[in-house]
This record gives sequence, structure tokens and C-alpha cells, in this order.
Amino acid sequence: MLSTPLFELRHISKAYQPDQPVVDQLSLDLQAGEIFGLLGESGAGKSTLLQLAANLINPDAGEVWLEGEKLPLPSDLLIPGHPDIKIVHQDYQLSATLSVRENIRYALRYYEKEFRDARIEELLELCQLQEVAERPTKLLSGGEKQRTAIARALAEEARILLLDEPFANLDLPNNRRLAETIRNSVAQTGAACIFVTHHATDALGLSQRMGILQAGRLVQVGTPQEIYHQPCNAYVAGLAGEANILEQKLVVQYFGIQHWQVLPDERVLIRPEYLKVQTVPCTGALEAEVRWSVFEGSRYRVSVHLGAIDLIVYSDKMVVEKQKVCIELT
Repeated sequence: MLSTPLFELRHISKAYQPDQPVVDQLSLDLQAGEIFGLLGESGAGKSTLLQLAANLINPDAGEVWLEGEKLPLPSDLLIPGHPDIKIVHQDYQLSATLSVRENIRYALRYYEKEFRDARIEELLELCQLQEVAERPTKLLSGGEKQRTAIARALAEEARILLLDEPFANLDLPNNRRLAETIRNSVAQTGAACIFVTHHATDALGLSQRMGILQAGRLVQVGTPQEIYHQPCNAYVAGLAGEANILEQKLVVQYFGIQHWQVLPDERVLIRPEYLKVQTVPCTGALEAEVRWSVFEGSRYRVSVHLGAIDLIVYSDKMVVEKQKVCIELT
């Protein structure tokens, strides 16, 4: 039997203009210790949804539940929000002239000194901030600021952690450090986390479950593997990663009958990694011509022309424009 969710959004809706919902009849539940990634394009309603989840703005309809209890409307509270729900905004909202330690200490200002000092040291270690603890936050990198904001949000052991575009503008090393911080924080505190992003790699890499948000609606929820390999439609397929979406009759013509992912409109999804590029003649493969090739470090991203279709494929060898190659199924 499933346990009661730690956190629920029940049929939440919000519109700023009549008949133009930003969030539309959205329901979502999280278990303790779960990291949920919300993937959507700009304007899909991600930030508004976090404001609703944080109980900072009134929904037009629907309810927010925490640990089996319905939360009162923000308009009915002296101070909107909830002490067990913490949100980290894109701009971090740190005190620029205070040090990392002082920013965290401020969140614990009403606690006894012994507990406060011990908790600060715990958070500095958890969020990998020991080396910059005494540095003013205005001198921190983007990744360090983001980890400081998370440490401050976790100071009072939040039950729900909401992150608004946490990986925006981070370089790769800081991106990875932040992902590790989020994993460790959720695992050690037993909180649940929702983070929103418009980058598929971040959602796929960090989430235990994820959802695709389109025009304020959750169009699919599942594990990262389900979203990537079994998208419910072409929009989800394209948002979740590189996708060749082709007419089924053309796929059968060139590749034969296979166990392809057939989308609702009878088109077929072929991820680039489902195909292999051979730079030498080979039997049982199809000949194609390279249109362009881009080096991406561990591989080349290649566009090829195959009969009546163009495909994006990956190659571990360098290929050049107009080169003849063979394409076969992996």
C-alpha cells in the first residue's frame, strides 16, 4: 500500500488574465526523499507553479497539502508561505555584503547559539562551502551563491525544497557540484525537492521522477527513462532530448519493421543513439551523405541525408561535409 504523500498539489490553477491560465488544473504529489524535476520551455508556467507550491500566491482553484493537511490560502496568513516550505529563487536573494556563514546564521537567528553554530558547520559541509565560509557572497561564483542559498533554505530543516532554475548560467563543474549538493541534502534531510529547468540534461540527470510542463499543464510524468524512451507525444520527445521524428512509412521503407516508439500521430521516434555511423563500406547498412558535423567532445553530432529523410546521428569518428557514410541500427 502506498504511503500518504509528503506534499501534494491538487488541481491547482492560476491565471493573471481572464481565460489565459498560466497553471491549468495541475496535480502533483511527492514522497519524502524524492527529487522531482519539472522541465518546460520559457513561459510554460514553471516559476508561477513554484510560487503556488511555496504557498506565496493564491491559486484560482485547487489546494496545497503538506503531510496530510490542507494549507490555508496565503491571503489568509499574516505572512504568506509556510515555515516547512523553502524556495530558492533564481537571483538567490542573499545579503551581498555578509559572508556565507553570516547568511546562513541569519536564517537561524532565533535559535540558541550552540545549536546554531553546530547547524551552520553541518550545512557548510553538506553544501561544500567550507572553503568560502568567510567570503562575502558578492565575491562568490554563481555555483557558490546557489549552494549558499540552498544551505540557508535548509537551515531550519525544510520539508519541501523548491528550486527555481538552479542550474541557470552555471559552468559544468559548478553544475555537477550543485547536483551533488541537492542529492546529498535531500538524502540526509528526508525533504522532498522540486526543481524547475528548461534544460533536459539537468532534469534527466538529477530527477527520480520528472514532469513535462506545457502551457501550464503536466502533459507527462514518469521516470527520466520513461520520459526519454517512451514520450507521450512529439513535443515531449523533442523537449527531452535530440529526436528524429519521422513518418512511419518512411521509417519502414528504410529500416524495415522494428520495435520503434510510435507516437500518437503515427510518427516514429528515433533517438540518434539508436543508429550507428560507419565510415567504411559495410553490408546490410544504408548509405547516406553527411550534411554537417559538430564536435561535442566525446562524440560528433552529425546531420546526414538518407534518401528522402534527414537524420541526426552520433559518430565517434570525425566525418566531414558530403562524405559518404553507412547508417545501421544499433
